[in-house]
Amino acid sequence: MAAEGERGHWNFDITSVVHPNRHTLVLSGELDISTAVDLQRVVAQVCADGARKVVLDLTGLRAVLASQSVCRDHGIEFVLTPASAAVRRVFEIAGLIDALPFARVAI
Repeated sequence: MAAEGERGHWNFDITSVVHPNRHTLVLSGELDISTAVDLQRVVAQVCADGARKVVLDLTGLRAVLASQSVCRDHGIEFVLTPASAAVRRVFEIAGLIDALPFARVAI
């Protein structure tokens, strides 16, 4: 089981919160190709420990939406860099892929 506040990299943190009916992993920091390994390791351990339900708390999505809103309120253009297919899939699943302005090429 992942320890609370487990650190795989200095800029990525996974906090493990165990509830009676689920195991929540709260992600903070930068989830990228190098830190994804840490997340996969923690999820595998949680599953091996017998979790019945794993929830990934992607509060970062809320931060992205809040940032977009602040920029819109100030009349400032807001653009996200092109995302990998896996990252784009997260936004698709969340129903946000069409609501956010992803650049077609790296900026």
